[in-house]
Amino acid sequence: MLDLLIYMIAMAITPGPNTILSMANASKVGLRKGIWLNIGMLLGITAVTAISYAAVHILSSLIPASEIYLKAIGALYILYLAWKTYRRSAIGKEERSAGFIEGMVLQLVNVKVYLLAITAISSYIMPMDAGEAAKIALSSLIPLVCFICGLVWAAGGVVVSKVFSEHMKAVNTVLSLSLVYCAIRIFI
Repeated sequence: MLDLLIYMIAMAITPGPNTILSMANASKVGLRKGIWLNIGMLLGITAVTAISYAAVHILSSLIPASEIYLKAIGALYILYLAWKTYRRSAIGKEERSAGFIEGMVLQLVNVKVYLLAITAISSYIMPMDAGEAAKIALSSLIPLVCFICGLVWAAGGVVVSKVFSEHMKAVNTVLSLSLVYCAIRIFI
């Protein structure tokens, strides 16, 4: 369970389209107006999680051998994100404010969110010795953790951007190593 939580937080808090957009939007329009973007992201992530849970559940019941492939794809993507995070050199800024619809649509096309959900469900949740209701409840943590991490970036806004820019290599190294740990734990 702790591994699942570490994985979700590491994936959700690392810079990506949603965290950067959330931070840039809130630093531009404030947290109160910017919250609608995050609520849209929450709805989008919830939809992606539900779709991913259904897909993994169907695949794992139809083809039990698919689990190792889902784990391998998830682990490779996590390692790719670790590499990209480690190599990142600048934070991009959005020029316009974004709202509910933009937040929701972003999540529906955000590959990182799909892989986060599919990997968490196939590698951590489905193998658990728990009932279906417990697995669905654990899956509902995915959008919640993503929402909270998005709010962390939004609340930080300019401050996080400044600190991140000043200590980018150290922050990226810690985030990257967290992702590598998560990729390794998928198979251990």
